[in-house]
This record gives sequence, structure tokens and C-alpha cells, in this order.
Amino acid sequence: MALKMHGHEYFINTQQFRSKKTDRIVTKYIIYDDNPKDGIECYGKVQLLNDLVLLYKDLLYKSGDTS
Repeated sequence: MALKMHGHEYFINTQQFRSKKTDRIVTKYIIYDDNPKDGIECYGKVQLLNDLVLLYKDLLYKSGDTS
């Protein structure tokens, strides 16, 4: 929501596949703005949240707002 308030809209796709090592189902999250192929890949909800926070911090740094 904070990213969207600053004029940047990101989408999150999920893909599930079976791990070759453990034979368990793995969920991959892809954060993207225009093209999913150019997105950020992450493999857990915590990493997903961390990547969104980094995108937000980068946006604040570029705009000069450090509050």
C-alpha cells in the first residue's frame, strides 16, 4: 500500500513446483511492475516482505524523503 501511495504499483505472482532435493512443494514469489520475467524472485513469505521493504526504502532514498 505504501508503494502504491508513492505512485508505484507492484504485482506478486506465485509458482509452485516440486523440489528435486526434498520432494516437497516449493512456492516461488515474483515481485514485478511491468514484466514478470524482469521481476524479483523470492522463496518465502519473510523474504517476500523483506524485498518489498527494500523496494520501499529504495524509493524513499531516490525521492530524498528519509523520514
